[in-house]
Amino acid sequence: MQDNACRSTGKRVRWSLGHAVLLFALVLGAGCAPEPVGLGANPEPPEGILSRAEFVAVLAEIQVVEAASDQRSFRNDNERLKLAEAYNDVWHRTGVSAETFEASHAWWWAHPEAMKGVLRDVVDALKDMEVASNRADSQARGSGAGEAGANAGAGSGSAGDLKNRIPGGTPAPSSK
Repeated sequence: MQDNACRSTGKRVRWSLGHAVLLFALVLGAGCAPEPVGLGANPEPPEGILSRAEFVAVLAEIQVVEAASDQRSFRNDNERLKLAEAYNDVWHRTGVSAETFEASHAWWWAHPEAMKGVLRDVVDALKDMEVASNRADSQARGSGAGEAGANAGAGSGSAGDLKNRIPGGTPAPSSK
């Protein structure tokens, strides 16, 4: 009888210990969950610093310039000169000076929680630029007079044209 009492007590201790470990793991796991990116972090920039929307637009343009530079698309030219010209083109198009951008860049990076959302918005802006570029390429191909016979079926939304398809429908697989 004493053996049964010991076994019963041992089962209760193991059962309680197992539940305690499980409860501890759940509490620990919930405490380590990552926080949502950039939620609620939208500080108001001071005078002379670009707003979030303006900074996102300019930073997206800068990313395109730097990507072109990294891909060495300025071949056989003075790369520094071409890069400076590309930056000046961004400053001219956006109406932002280099000094204002640099001050804004430092200010936004000093707010890392807000910067997470800014970078997410920059990625979205770059995706929008890509879509617009693909649509323009597709329309240019479709309107070429001499290319009508050579590119029959290669226009926007045609079967298998995944690069330049119009959002909303999935084209049929290409037979090529």
